[in-house]
Amino acid sequence: MKKITMCFVGAMTVLSLAACTPTAPKETPTQPIETAETKDGKAEKVPDPNAPELDLVSIYSGNDDATGLVMNMEGIEELDAQHIVDLLISAGVLEEGTVVNSFEVAGGEKAGPGVEVSEGDSGERIGTLDLSKVPSSGTSGEMVILGSIGNTFIESFELDKLKLLVNGENYSSGHIEHGDDDYLTFITNYEKF
Repeated sequence: MKKITMCFVGAMTVLSLAACTPTAPKETPTQPIETAETKDGKAEKVPDPNAPELDLVSIYSGNDDATGLVMNMEGIEELDAQHIVDLLISAGVLEEGTVVNSFEVAGGEKAGPGVEVSEGDSGERIGTLDLSKVPSSGTSGEMVILGSIGNTFIESFELDKLKLLVNGENYSSGHIEHGDDDYLTFITNYEKF
């Protein structure tokens, strides 16, 4: 009788464990995926022809302790200076209401195979960005703001350096003052200054 009881208890334990085992949820697609058949009979995904084409840009902003920058990728429909400034506003680098007064790129392509640089042209692509305002901050905060603006614009528009103006004047604050020959350059080791 003990053997029958033990077998019965064992069988009940196995069944109860099987009943408690989680089952994989059924996957149901939220949207039907358009597919097309290839020459070899395999199905492949077809992109939505109505989806907007996006340019990917890197937006730089300060890290938590203002000792460096972090980079986030964003998609934008049109690569222009005001869209980039709007993303910098969203990232907390610039203040709400900051407007691009002007943005110009001067200089040409770098010398290389098939590209000749004319005499007197250094081949550098130099951007000049004139903003309506740039927030003031302490020295480390200012380094974050300038580094964020510089890295974002230099990478987005493939520049060698960037001249920053505020309402037509060289950038100036209580801590950093730019002259006519001062430019922002890309900070390669941006994670830590």
